[in-house]
Amino acid sequence: MSALLHQELVQAPEETLWVADENSKPLLHQTGFHFPGDLLSNRWDIAELAENTVKRNFFNDFHFEELDRKYRRVVYTVSKEKAVVHHIINQAPHFLGEGGELVLLGGKQSGIKSYAVTVAEHLGIEKHLKKHGNEYVSSNLITHVEQDKSVGEFEYTELQVLPEIGKLYTKPGVFGWNKIDKGSALLAQQLTTELPRDRARIVDLGCGYGYLSVQLAALGDFHFTATDNNAAALLACRKNFAVQDIDGIVVPSDAGSELQSEIADLILCNPPFHQGFQVEGDLTDRFLQQSARILKDSGTAIFVVNEFIPLAKKGPRYFSQVELITKEQGFCVYRLRP
Repeated sequence: MSALLHQELVQAPEETLWVADENSKPLLHQTGFHFPGDLLSNRWDIAELAENTVKRNFFNDFHFEELDRKYRRVVYTVSKEKAVVHHIINQAPHFLGEGGELVLLGGKQSGIKSYAVTVAEHLGIEKHLKKHGNEYVSSNLITHVEQDKSVGEFEYTELQVLPEIGKLYTKPGVFGWNKIDKGSALLAQQLTTELPRDRARIVDLGCGYGYLSVQLAALGDFHFTATDNNAAALLACRKNFAVQDIDGIVVPSDAGSELQSEIADLILCNPPFHQGFQVEGDLTDRFLQQSARILKDSGTAIFVVNEFIPLAKKGPRYFSQVELITKEQGFCVYRLRP
């Protein structure tokens, strides 16, 4: 995908906006790569990687109004989250204008064929899809802009309340945004037996919309640092901290790498295991490594992972104690100590 993406980015780069979601990361790692255009991403790690590689760099939850200009081309490798793709399709006509081009890229498994149909119908044009091996490019010219027309069933920018547990806010763009993750729910069930002392410092690593912090905050008086790589998750988590009057901060970070060392009495973590559409083996290692650095010598980390993630083998590289607390519904909860 990197070669195909690069091929599209070199066409009129100064007039191109690169909408860079998780699948754009490999290109930014390439030695000598430079893009003399603007980049917009909802991923903190991508924004950090792009800092000295692009002309202008924007990190937000795809708030296109902050870009202060229009473009002739937008190049976008479609995201794993359907709501994000629909949001990009809906916004593109407004920051491109008539005569602009929206270029979508994706592999076979990304849903790119369906998105090519959706965007063509949305713009009232013929579908244009080219195959390059197992990858596809959908090029779409904006012939007119309909102000009130949109695709998708959700208003992307709006925070919504999860009905299951009252006033817990979430939004499209957060992975698993419209449900309570089964792994996180299983970890939350263990919190009553893993309570730290009052005023303990808690780090919620990969916080999502803040479910684990909200559950623990109801059990005692603690100070929280919640962190995530995703701009939508940070927005939702900040809203929940404000509504629940939680003592703490919500900050962007890539697996906790920006946090200070030895600050946490307790770490809560439900690490992701996908990078884009691929299972990335080192994601768990990165979360474990950063947790070992962030945790105090007297602290504890509680991880929940899918049962196929070999945390029992990976954990001892970073922690002296790795103990399985429970295994249910395809998930394992571990207690880790320095």
